[in-house]
Amino acid sequence: MRFFESLRTMALAAILLLQATAPGAAEILKEEPPKYSLPRGKVVYVDDGSCPAGEIKEITGGSQDKGVPRQVRCIKRPS
Repeated sequence: MRFFESLRTMALAAILLLQATAPGAAEILKEEPPKYSLPRGKVVYVDDGSCPAGEIKEITGGSQDKGVPRQVRCIKRPS
């Protein structure tokens, strides 16, 4: 019985992890975070009005230590 409880707990943890990393769980900010404040590879969306209508700014974090700048682009706003 203990095995099944442990298995159920691991399955629940996996589901929660998948939900937290799903595209629908994207973080939308009103202004850009300071440079190098995002971990390398983390993606946030900024709704500051700087992109054309129907688009939102996508920012991917860089790394100051490795000389990797953040990437910024306008993408179609998710529905």
